[in-house]
Amino acid sequence: MLEFARPLQSILRIKQINTTDLVWRLHCRATVCLLLLASLLLSARQYFGNPIDCVIGGGTVPASTMNEFCWIMGTYISSDPNFVLDSTDLVKINAKIGHIPESERSYQKYYQWVVFILALQACIFSLPNFLWKAWEGGRLQSLCDGLTTPLVSDQWEQSRKKKLVAHLVAEFPRLHRTYLLRYCFCTLLNFCNVLVNIFLVNVIFSGFWANYHPAVTALLSFDFPSWNRYNSQMFPKIAKCDFHFIGPSGSKQNRDGLCLLSLNVVNEKIFAFLWVWFLVLLIISALNLLYWVVVLCSKSFRLWLLAAPLYPIQSAVVSQALHGQGIGKWFLLHQLCRNLNPIISKELLQSLSKASKNNRRKTYQMRKGGEPDFYTDPEVFTEEHV
Repeated sequence: MLEFARPLQSILRIKQINTTDLVWRLHCRATVCLLLLASLLLSARQYFGNPIDCVIGGGTVPASTMNEFCWIMGTYISSDPNFVLDSTDLVKINAKIGHIPESERSYQKYYQWVVFILALQACIFSLPNFLWKAWEGGRLQSLCDGLTTPLVSDQWEQSRKKKLVAHLVAEFPRLHRTYLLRYCFCTLLNFCNVLVNIFLVNVIFSGFWANYHPAVTALLSFDFPSWNRYNSQMFPKIAKCDFHFIGPSGSKQNRDGLCLLSLNVVNEKIFAFLWVWFLVLLIISALNLLYWVVVLCSKSFRLWLLAAPLYPIQSAVVSQALHGQGIGKWFLLHQLCRNLNPIISKELLQSLSKASKNNRRKTYQMRKGGEPDFYTDPEVFTEEHV
C-alpha cells in the first residue's frame, strides 16, 4: 500500500524555503495529493477487486462479455428512492427491480471516468503553482540560500550582508511590482479553481452539491441508515444492466443482469470527503482573498506584518527601511522575513533603514546645496526636514 504514496513524496516533501503561504499550499499540495491518492486507489484492483461484476442467468452470453458491456455502456437503477432500501438483500432487490420503465431509470455512466476526473482536478489545482514557479524563477531561493537555519549561518558575513542590502536598495519598482501582481494573480486563480472544480463535479454527477447534501448531513450526524439510503441513490452498489442481441431466429433478445459496483464503496467516501473539503477550501480561499485586499489597501497593516514577527524591532526602523519604496519592495521583504532567520531579518531591516536614511540625507544635501553640519547629529535629522 505504501507504494501508492511513493509518487507523492516530492509534493509532500517539506521545503526549507517557501515562496507561498499556508492557504496556497492547501490548494497546490494538500488538495493535489488527496486527488492523486484517490485516483491511484480507484485504479488498484488488487485492493478492491473488479470494478463491476454482473450476475446473469444461463445463456450464450459469457459473464466476462456482460461485465465489459455493462462497464462501457453503463448501468441504471430506479429513480424511486425506495429502490435502495433493500439493496443488501439480493432476493428482495431482484423481486423489486422487475421491469423499470425508461422514464423511471437513473443511469450510472460516470464510474469509468472517475479516475480521469480526479486526475484532471489534480492538474487544475496544480496550474497556479506551475505558473508561480515559472514566474518566480528561484529568486527567493537564491536570496535566502544558507540563511534559513535556526542558528545564524557562517555565510551571514559582512560581504554577504552588503550584497543583499545593495540588491534590496537598488530601484527596480516595476520588477518588484510585477512580482507581487503575479503572486496575487495566482492567489485569485486558486480561488477560481475551487469554483471550477465544484462546477465540474456538479455537472458530471447531475446536481451533485444539492443532491448529495442529505447524504453528507446524515454522515456528519452519524445517521448511518439515512446515509446508506441517500448515498445509494448517487453511488449505488447494485444496479441493473440490459444486454440486447439478435437470437438464432432473428428476433431481438434481452439478457439482463444485476451488477455489483464495488468501486462505489470507495467512491462514496471519496466524494463525501471532497464535498466537505471543497466547501471548506472555498471559504478559506475567500477569506484569504479578503486578507490580501486589506494588505494591498492598508500601509499600516503591511508595516505591522513585517514588524510583528521580529519583535522587539521598532516600527520606526521598518517604516524607515520602506520609505520611498513601493508595495512591491514590501512584498519581497515580507517573503524574505518569512524564510530568513529572525536575527538575520532584523539585521537586514536595520541595515536597510540606515541605507534609506543615508540616501535621504544625500538627496536633501543635493537639493539644499550642502549643509554638512546639519547631518552630524542624527537626532537633529528627522522626517520633518525632508
